[in-house]
Order: sequence, then structure tokens, then C-alpha cells
Amino acid sequence: MSFMRLYKVISLFLVIKLLFSCATTKVPVWVKEFGQRSFSKDGIEGIGFAKFDKKNKASLVEARQAAYNEAIKNLAIKLKTEVKGVIQHKMEDKLSYVGKKYKQQAFDQVESLTNVMFETLLGRKYFEEYIDHKNSLYWVYVWTTKAELYKVIEEELQKQELQNTAVMKSAIQQIKNVDEFILSGDVMTALSLLSQIILQLKEIKGVYVVDKIDNISLLFDVQNKKNKLLSSFKINPLSQTNIETILGPQDRLELVVKCEINYDKKNVSVNSLPLKTKVVKGNAEIQDVAVTDSSGIAKFRVYNLFAKENIVEVAVDVDNLMQYIKDLDYFSNPKVVYHIIAKELKETKKFAIEVKTNNNKIIEFTKSQLVSSLKNQNFNIVDFNNADYIVFVTVDTEYIGNKITLPDGTQKSFAEIYSGNIFVEIKDMKTQSVQLSKSYVGLKGFGRTKKEAEENLIKKLVDTTVEFINSNF
Repeated sequence: MSFMRLYKVISLFLVIKLLFSCATTKVPVWVKEFGQRSFSKDGIEGIGFAKFDKKNKASLVEARQAAYNEAIKNLAIKLKTEVKGVIQHKMEDKLSYVGKKYKQQAFDQVESLTNVMFETLLGRKYFEEYIDHKNSLYWVYVWTTKAELYKVIEEELQKQELQNTAVMKSAIQQIKNVDEFILSGDVMTALSLLSQIILQLKEIKGVYVVDKIDNISLLFDVQNKKNKLLSSFKINPLSQTNIETILGPQDRLELVVKCEINYDKKNVSVNSLPLKTKVVKGNAEIQDVAVTDSSGIAKFRVYNLFAKENIVEVAVDVDNLMQYIKDLDYFSNPKVVYHIIAKELKETKKFAIEVKTNNNKIIEFTKSQLVSSLKNQNFNIVDFNNADYIVFVTVDTEYIGNKITLPDGTQKSFAEIYSGNIFVEIKDMKTQSVQLSKSYVGLKGFGRTKKEAEENLIKKLVDTTVEFINSNF
């Protein structure tokens, strides 16, 4: 036989021996007359029994536990009724003090205190056991006395009174501190303190009154105060939420918000509140987090915009708030949404076009080609009165015939040919400074007719010039 198996057998034997020695050998009256009357002095008792297997002595352990549980259950029914009645009697004045307004809450507090007393009394109970070998029944009888009950209740009430009075006085003082924190804008500390007060007041079992303030009313007041503060929280934008700016690096663009709560009909700035940004749409490089200053204001720098359409949210950084407050749902919803449209410089500025040529017949064609080509590149073309920049273009064209010279020096009829030059200059209307200039010479255009050749030349000159402007402006 292994050591562990031997150990289990010896342990079982000792348990069974202990059970036999603890149980009475003579049939007790509470077994003989079970169900006919009560047997303890005050009738606060419980009896339980359970069947065991004569052939399996190990079943005695299970039967004893089952009988004990049954006895305790029967005792609990009577005991709780007695305890509750005594508590209600001792707290009669306090219950009537809060009963009109908080009847259900007062009832719940009595129940919670009853449970505390009940657990304590169970630790001071008396009990007997009896094994009925003839009928294979294990009996357990548990009881207590009213003297013991009153003693325990009195002790617990005194202990609770001292503890709860201290909690109440502390809570009343702390609420005054909460008001000071709120008015100074330190709302996070105020909310954290309110949460602590609520937890402390919830630990109170029963109904207690200090300086004409009861714990139930105080708990409701504190919870309402906290909920009002949380529900009044808001984030307001101080900068435009619909922004149009230049694509690329940003010099001065900021998203500015202010955080406030409403307290005593006043808007109070919330300082030291962590906020964060989130790019919902687009591609932007933005300051991730900021903390509100003493005026409740937070600023987020926008460093770079890589997409033309961007949506950015500013909200509370709830992850950083978890150390202060658990009611994060209130802070998850308020947010400010910014729509940022980023355009290239050529889209935000206004351009007017002036064309000069050595052939007035092609001025309108040249201008129409420039306007069309620049618009295709998203340049904003306007008339002179509204322009930020003027695009000055000079075009010279020359007919050079319809023959080409072959490598051997001979000439061969080909197509109508025009040669031309173009000069472009972009000038700032405010400063009159030149922003860009470029010349192209000796470009050629071909066509079946002179007109077609000249127009093809103009198209080539315009396309080459617009490509340069688009790449370098």
C-alpha cells in the first residue's frame, strides 16, 4: 500500500472516530419529538438530518455536512426574522427620519445590517449531533439565545455607530473640499473625491444621522452632484471646425478647444484634463495629446497635411483618466470634429492670364489653350480684378515653309511647319515681385495647313509652359 493511500485511510478513520465521539449516544429529546415543538429556551433553533450508508462509513462525513447545512438553513429563517425585528426597533427613530423619502433604501439598509449581524451570530451558535444507526440518519441541532442575540446586536451597533459616524463626518467635510476644487477648475480631483465619498458611504450598513444629515440622503446628494457634473461636461471649439488651408507643411494651423462643466448655473473651466486627437479620415501629422490649461483651453498643432480631405476628432484621453475616475462613459462621447480641406497653392490662389503675340489673330486661341490647360492642373483662373497672381505669356510664331532638309542636303516636301518661342512670367499682384519665369525657343509645330501647323505649335508651347508652371510654382 502506497504512503498516500495509507495517509487517506488513516485520515478517514480519524474523521469518523471524531464524528462518533462528538455525537451523543443517548437519543436526545429533539430527535424523539422532532416536529412537535421547539426545544431551545427562545425557540431560535434549527434541526437538520441526512441519510448515510451503513456499509460505507465514509458517507458519514457527507451526511453530517448535509444535516448541518439543513439545520443552519432552518435556524437562519428564524434568526434573520429576530435580528431584523430588533434592528428595526432600535433604529425606529432613524428609519422614520428617512422613511418618507427613502422608504425602499431604508429597508435595504436594514437588510444589509441584518446580514452583518446574522453572520456574526452564526459564529456564536450552539449545536449538538446525534447518529441514528438504526435508521441510518445523521442529526444536527443548532440554536442560539435571545440574550446572545441582543448582546451581539448591541456590540455590532456600537461598533457600526462609531465607524459610520466617522465616515459621515469625513464625507460632510470632504464635500466642502469638492466645492473648492470645482470652483478652482480642478474638476478631475473633485470627481475623484466624489467617487471616494460614494464608496465610503456605500460601506455604511444601516441608517445613521449626523448633524441632521442621514447617510441615505447624503449618498443620493453626492451621486447626484457627481452625475450632474459629468453630464454637463462639454468640449467647445474655439477655432473654426471647417478649415481650408494649403496642402503640405503648416506654419500656424492649430485646433483649439475649451473644456467646461456647468456648476451652480456657472460655466467652470476644466483644467489639467488630458485630450487627444484622432485622424478619422485622410492623412495628417498632428500633435497627439494636450492638457487643458487654467482656462480649460487646449491647443493642437497641425504639422503637415498629406491628403486633401481630412477629418480630425478632438476628445478626452479616457485612458489617462482611469486613475482618477471610473465613469468614463460620460467622457467618451463629447468631441469636436474638424473638417480640414487641404489644397495646393495653385488651388487656393487666383490667377489671371495676359497674352501677347506677334500675331493678334492667335491671341484668343493661345489664351483659351492656357486657361484650359491650367484649369486641368487645378489652377484657379479669374479675371484681373480678383487675381492674386498674373501669368504674363508672350508667344512668337514664324512660318518656315513646308519642306524639310534631308541628311544629303536635298529638300523634300513635308507638311506645313511653324517655329515658335514662348516666355512666361508669374507676378505677385500685391508685391509686384516675380515668382516664376521661363523661356522656351525653337519649338516646332506641324500640320496639313498653315493654320493647323500654327495651332499645333501653340498647343506644344502652352503644354510645355504649363508643365513647367505646375512643377515649379
